[in-house]
Amino acid sequence: MAPKLEQTKIGTVKRNTRSSRSLKSARAAENEKPLQDVIARIALERHRAESALQSLTGKLLQAQEEERKRIARELHDGLNQRLAMLAVELGMLARQVREKDNELSESIMKVRQRIEELSDDVRLLTHQLHPAALEHLGLVSALRGHCAETSKHDQIDVAFTVGHEPRQIPGDVAICLYRIVQEALGNIVKHSGAREAKVHLTRDPDGIRLSIVDTGSGFLPAEVRRRNGLGLVSIKERVQIMSGKLTVQSAPKEGTRIEVHVPITWKEHLK
Repeated sequence: MAPKLEQTKIGTVKRNTRSSRSLKSARAAENEKPLQDVIARIALERHRAESALQSLTGKLLQAQEEERKRIARELHDGLNQRLAMLAVELGMLARQVREKDNELSESIMKVRQRIEELSDDVRLLTHQLHPAALEHLGLVSALRGHCAETSKHDQIDVAFTVGHEPRQIPGDVAICLYRIVQEALGNIVKHSGAREAKVHLTRDPDGIRLSIVDTGSGFLPAEVRRRNGLGLVSIKERVQIMSGKLTVQSAPKEGTRIEVHVPITWKEHLK
């Protein structure tokens, strides 16, 4: 009789132990559920905040482009036209006084030359603010022209090449890619000390690929990210707006390679 009683007590203890474990597991699961809900809510709020920030950044950049376009138009139609007229009038004045005072005529022509140089600077600034070629000739022609202008004015050999030429690129994508090249080449001129750079644009089945490569001093990407370098920040923001992918490869004394891929469903833009 005693052994049976002992077995009964042992069985009861085991059942109580199992019940206690089940209760603890149930309580742990109940405690974990609110935590999972909190984590899920935080993730959702973060996603909403990032989406809102991306949308706001896109609107700000769009507003910036509109303002650049307005200022460029005013510079071209206003200031630059007046400078051109002033140069013409000075040329006429120089011819009128040449017989009476040749030295004065030469001085007037020197002033005219400076005004023409100023007019060229204003024309270049207008182009940088809003490249008319981008609207009228497309992204490829605009990039080719910008690379040529950079080579001419900044003493660096910029080679522009095109693989499979993309056609009918959406306007917002075209302006973003143009600004990325503009920003990247500006950084190369200011910081890298490179004498050569290459810009390559091509179409692939699911979008556009852009690469900018230089042979300059290079840098540590992690260090630049810590210092929030404005050039890379601007490029990154534009790539994010297009839901694209940005890759930056660089090292001291080894140059820099920037690659951008922008997804595009070509069927929607090649009709």
